[in-house]
Amino acid sequence: MGVLARDDKQFTLIYSSQTRVGKHTLSYLQGIEEKVHTVDISKVKVPGTQWVELAEATGKSVGDFVDKRILEDEGTDTSDFDTDDWIKILQNNHEVLTQPIAINGKKTEQIENPPDVMNFFGVESAGIEKTMHTEKPNIEPKTGDESFK
Repeated sequence: MGVLARDDKQFTLIYSSQTRVGKHTLSYLQGIEEKVHTVDISKVKVPGTQWVELAEATGKSVGDFVDKRILEDEGTDTSDFDTDDWIKILQNNHEVLTQPIAINGKKTEQIENPPDVMNFFGVESAGIEKTMHTEKPNIEPKTGDESFK
């Protein structure tokens, strides 16, 4: 049995508010009616057992959650890192979390693109797929007294 709470009616997002992808992913969820439990790793230390459980649930290693480019830019050699090393990195350097992790019941997934979180949680998002660069806007009046001129 895992240590993470897993309920089909509970949406959980593990993210870092110090990353662009984390902030944008959270912003997509702030407008939905469902309650979303958020875990900002820049404010809450996620235990190592939970990182391991998340890695197993996504079919990845804990090291796959880390943006290694950030460490390489700092001159860190990560070639010999094991799971414990990666856990310490995530617990002490919250900005290296590559993408947020979404949990809903038994489903667990890393969110690569912020809008994808809406699909993961099955949230109806009318019009989110429609963009102005692919379709012309509808500027026809819907009632007799509207004027767009």
